[in-house]
Amino acid sequence: MDRLPSSKRIIIFLFLGILVGNFFDKSYTIANLNLYTFFDVFGLVFLNALKMVVIPLIMSSLIFNISKFNDSGELSGLGLKTILFYLATSFVAISIGILVVNIIKPGLIDGIGAGNILGLDKESNIDLIISSQNEYSLGAFFLKIFSGNIFTSISSGNMLFIVLFSILIGIILRSSNSRSTDVVKDFWEGIYLVFVKIMYLILYFTPYGVFCLIAKATMNFEPESYLILSKFFVTVISALLIHVVIFYSIVLITFKVNIISHLKGISTALFVAFSTSSSVATIPVTTRCLIEKLNYKEEKVNFIIPIGATINMDGTALFECVVVIFIAQLYGVDLTVIDQFLILFLALITSVGVAGIPSASFVAIVVILGAVGLPFEAVGLILGIDRILDMLRTSVNVYGDSCCVSVVSK
Repeated sequence: MDRLPSSKRIIIFLFLGILVGNFFDKSYTIANLNLYTFFDVFGLVFLNALKMVVIPLIMSSLIFNISKFNDSGELSGLGLKTILFYLATSFVAISIGILVVNIIKPGLIDGIGAGNILGLDKESNIDLIISSQNEYSLGAFFLKIFSGNIFTSISSGNMLFIVLFSILIGIILRSSNSRSTDVVKDFWEGIYLVFVKIMYLILYFTPYGVFCLIAKATMNFEPESYLILSKFFVTVISALLIHVVIFYSIVLITFKVNIISHLKGISTALFVAFSTSSSVATIPVTTRCLIEKLNYKEEKVNFIIPIGATINMDGTALFECVVVIFIAQLYGVDLTVIDQFLILFLALITSVGVAGIPSASFVAIVVILGAVGLPFEAVGLILGIDRILDMLRTSVNVYGDSCCVSVVSK
């Protein structure tokens, strides 16, 4: 059970999930067991099991691997290269999103905003998103990172705090020559090895988890919503494809990385990211793929990937800017160049603070909408098709993390 499930097996179960989801509806029961409820529960159990190991695995891997670095210059250089790579690629992703949405203009019909045609009804969970906006102001953002309570931040899954706190402990342990700290280093190494074993046990069930998550998502498919927003759907997918296929291919070729080999090696992580819609939950799979299939150094992978899952949100940042400009088009609002630069800047900042969980980007979208003076109600239009788009942009985020490991290792 110490090996990851093969990509072929995951692909088979992924397509089986699509077929089952299309064949059965949400009311179908077998022996008084509702099929949709079964898929929902098993999928959530698999997702929660992945999340269960994420925080201890991130903390132990960062602390243990940073404390192992012999050269402080190598550590600081690795961190600087990683952050610069993530910020630069996110900037490019947002720029691509803004360019594509301005070319396709999905919110306009014959040059006129299509908001009145679509209705813009308020969805039941929009109020919750809007009420959360004040919690994600710039001041609240930094206060959340430095909350002052270590245990509350860890228990609430405050990923930015966890990463920064773990890096700080790792650096201090690395710089200490006391024998007493050797015990602490051994403790974190033991924790790391234990949770790696637990992770392998959970990942054994990946194909079945993927099957249930995809079957459930397919059962929720509503053709009317997709038809109305198909132009927006195409816009987001086109921008994501340009970013992945063209931009990242140029990056990998520039650093002499074999694109086909890289894709094959990381394919399992991409399928898990697609099915779970969570960068954080995919961390264990991504690290194993890069270490075992692509043979990158374990200490570098375990340093770069947790940071990437927290601050590298290429797909999310791209999606945020496309949504905001799309909503502006629906209302017939002509955004100036300055407005679009503001959207670019806010998308870059907010994407860093977005947690690696499904649909968390909608809070950031509400923040940007408020900054440029657009109504919040239109967010409800996107929620109907967000699950599929969330799968796609999470896969882009994870692919970007893997590219960072390849580039920084070069």
